[in-house]
Amino acid sequence: MSDMKNSPEEAERLYSENVQLVDYWIRRDYGTVMSSIVADELYSEGCRALMKAAENFDPENETGAKFTTYASEWIKRSLRGVSKATRRKTGTKGDTVRPPKPDEYLHEKTADQETGKNDATRRALQVLEVMRMWSDEKHSLTQQDIIDWHSAYCYIKHGLVDSPDRRTMSSTITSIITELNASGNIDGNSNAQRIRYTESNGKISELAYVHLFEKGEMDSLIEAVCFSDMLTAEEKNALVAKIFSTASEYYESPFWDRDDQKILFNPVTVHGRLSKRYGGGDIAAHNSMVQRAIAGKNLISFKFNHYTEDGALEPNRKADTDEPRIYTLRPYHLVVYHDNYYCLGFHQGSENVFHYRVDLMSDIEIVCDEDGKPLKEKTVPVDDYTFVNDFWNPESYMAEHIYMAYGKPRDIRIRVDNRDGKGFTSLHDWFGDHYRVVHRLEGDDPGYITVEVKADPAMIVHWAMQYSGLVEVLDSEVRAMIRDELEMMRKKYE
Repeated sequence: MSDMKNSPEEAERLYSENVQLVDYWIRRDYGTVMSSIVADELYSEGCRALMKAAENFDPENETGAKFTTYASEWIKRSLRGVSKATRRKTGTKGDTVRPPKPDEYLHEKTADQETGKNDATRRALQVLEVMRMWSDEKHSLTQQDIIDWHSAYCYIKHGLVDSPDRRTMSSTITSIITELNASGNIDGNSNAQRIRYTESNGKISELAYVHLFEKGEMDSLIEAVCFSDMLTAEEKNALVAKIFSTASEYYESPFWDRDDQKILFNPVTVHGRLSKRYGGGDIAAHNSMVQRAIAGKNLISFKFNHYTEDGALEPNRKADTDEPRIYTLRPYHLVVYHDNYYCLGFHQGSENVFHYRVDLMSDIEIVCDEDGKPLKEKTVPVDDYTFVNDFWNPESYMAEHIYMAYGKPRDIRIRVDNRDGKGFTSLHDWFGDHYRVVHRLEGDDPGYITVEVKADPAMIVHWAMQYSGLVEVLDSEVRAMIRDELEMMRKKYE
């Protein structure tokens, strides 16, 4: 009598839907380079374990465990039971993948591969690639490991049978270290190394390639690309692939599928709304042009656009001729404010700072003289030099210019409803830490807190109406402006 907990049909369904788990745990625990004999043995054992798991899985008695978790334990336990001889063939030792031996892969030579001869120059490049692929800050290689990996690399990629003796390989490795490490120094303790290693009695071992990016940096770069709204899905995939190509075979990312060479995270979920849609061009290219002008102290010319009824961008026009208006600006800063890029600068002859959304700018060019040389504008048109030097604080500036308005900011007091303890969230969203808590005013309800912010009074009107249930402006001038605005709204909706 069968002790199966599931029907054959249900077990087959669970097996079919989760067979990819076998491949995953083989790659995870045994690496990707192994002979077909070893791979077949591991795969057969994993599939057998998966079917057993499918037959025995009972969600009511597994304390809510998902089948993938349950099956993974069966597969891992089964693979650990594979004979020691097979485990040695796969080349695993801890979490470091050991290289395969030549007799494990030579029989896999395909008909379109032709054996040939190698040379010293190619060998150095091949050894460098082997170290890049199979070593990093946590995984090192002995010289024998490099010899084995190099042999496998040459045959699998080129069909080359190259078996240099240890002396030749040692000379190749030493030459690579001498060339790549700082000042030609092959001292393993050098502070500027591309190849790390240990040396004992004149013998070099425990070699590790120092990659361009450490694991944490790789994670940050890939995440930044995936969550960028300036890139299309195709551009994200291409960039992550390039970043990944600099890493070792040990590096894993939750965003990338090595086998299918694609982003696992759906890049469309963070829509590239700024990629090649606005301003008649690529927003990244526009940002680059603006930043180039900022760095060079140059002037830029551009058209500034607005949306039409049908969603098209149309340039602002001159009132007298109806021709597109060309703006000339000396840009000083490029900032991101509530998901939009803004260029901050001055028009010639003006002491006021102007803000332009970069996605609404088009035909951006650096202004040049008659000889085609970019014009430089060194004059600072404002008394406040902190706006144009290293003391400028963009967070403070944007807090004082909510909605990126041009008005002159001043101190304004606001009473915040904090009875539920959550009243400051919206305040932080708009002002960050740039507000001051004022001692409670006489007669204040204990659940209310008075703060002081510095902002444009006209923009505080709109902000206060947006959060009318949460805040009350105490400034008499702004309160009058709010009443006027409310009266206009009342007439509009009566």
